Amino acid sequence: MKKLMSILLAILMLISILASCGGNDETTTTEIPTTEQPTTEAPTTEIPTTEAPTTEAPKNTWSSKTDIRDTWSGKTLNVACSAWYREGAPWAMPETFITEENDADFGEKIQEAVLERNEFIEKTYGIKVNWINAANADMHKALEAATLAENINYDLAAPRMMNVQSVVAGGYVYDLAGREFIDFENTYYRDESIKTYTAHGHTFFVTGGFSTLDIETSSVLFFNKDLLTEEETNDIYNMVRKGEWTFDKLVAYASDVYSDNVDKNNPHKYPYGVCLTSYSLLYNFFGVKQTGVDSTTGKWEITIDDDRVDNIIDIIIDSRKSAWFADFGGYTDFVKNKLLFYNYEFVNSYVGERCNTGIVPFPMLNKEQGRYYVPCSMQKPVVMCIPKITQDRNMSDYFMDVLCWTGEEYVVKAYIDEKMEMFRTKDEREMLTEYIIPNISYDAGEVVGWGELISIKTKSYKDNENHFDEVYAEAEPDALKIIAEWNAAWGGYTEE
Repeated sequence: MKKLMSILLAILMLISILASCGGNDETTTTEIPTTEQPTTEAPTTEIPTTEAPTTEAPKNTWSSKTDIRDTWSGKTLNVACSAWYREGAPWAMPETFITEENDADFGEKIQEAVLERNEFIEKTYGIKVNWINAANADMHKALEAATLAENINYDLAAPRMMNVQSVVAGGYVYDLAGREFIDFENTYYRDESIKTYTAHGHTFFVTGGFSTLDIETSSVLFFNKDLLTEEETNDIYNMVRKGEWTFDKLVAYASDVYSDNVDKNNPHKYPYGVCLTSYSLLYNFFGVKQTGVDSTTGKWEITIDDDRVDNIIDIIIDSRKSAWFADFGGYTDFVKNKLLFYNYEFVNSYVGERCNTGIVPFPMLNKEQGRYYVPCSMQKPVVMCIPKITQDRNMSDYFMDVLCWTGEEYVVKAYIDEKMEMFRTKDEREMLTEYIIPNISYDAGEVVGWGELISIKTKSYKDNENHFDEVYAEAEPDALKIIAEWNAAWGGYTEE
């Protein structure tokens, strides 16, 4: 009985304490920390109800980072961009500069998506993005001028890939590695670019959903389905899916089309098997890069000087001697059903409007290669970086991530939808989204050419003979000097 009474007394005391706490009004006036979730927020895996995107956001879009999305409300985010061809018309990065006054030069769907994306950022985060046409493709000069001026801030910058070394050497940008608000594991960053531009433990640049340029300038193979049976078309797609789409399979199809359709009385009318432009008659057709980063030392090194390059050059030269192969003609022959395979930068072709077109990545040299490579232009695409003249480094980190995922959700998807109208089947869309875009390959050495190595491609094939060894020996000293400069810049980085 005494034990029961003790328990009852304890319960009565607890009720009394809770009642007295409930009457205290002080807790209702306590300020909510800025890192707490705002009262208007949506679940972390969904888009806020204030402005929903046209498509459902990926699950990794809204992480704990969204808890502080009001932190910079009222701020202006200054983004320095490179105009390419003419001032005021940076067509190559329309996802930044489109306004309601623009005409539909970039495509109506893309234009609408850009405006929706910009409006979404403004409403969701309360910031204004100020896109600044800062330089005519030479970003390091713009950053240098802004640094010397001392009253100009760029919170983000989007230089051309070919400007990356001069920007790092000038000490103008911060390291992106290990930052709280930048997660390179997210799919809206291009993983291959992170590997390419990480050296000495530092990552200063990245490509991702903020720009469509690497997709737009990626080189792919188109093929004319009217020259194949439906079974043959499906066979090509299935080989890509199985990792069996190799150079010998390309040769087999090209040879068959040539031999089956040749008109001996009028040889100019027969369909060639394949036409490869000068942009793809390179060893990086098969993923061979001029430079890379040594996995043990983290330093830049020349990677092009190996036996595999000699082998590939011999294969390409032998192919150029074959009757089924052509390095002239191209688009016109393709749409007139005189060419089975044709390669070019993806968007610039528009071949699907005039013939029954399929699309695949470049084949692997052999199965041992292990993956497809899709080279893109090294001059037109841009990368994103954070200048040291930012007004708030955390804000720059945060909105680099925001610009990437909103660009992927709005602009890239609209871009793919619009450009894929040239194709009419799910197979082509699958090839683009599953086997082309994920395999876009970047080469830092291709950007600056490592001195005379930039011309080693054409010189190596001269007169249909393999001149690689002698051309490389001539170019190597200059290339090694440039690599030493890159290693000094990357390795000598300091935060301030």
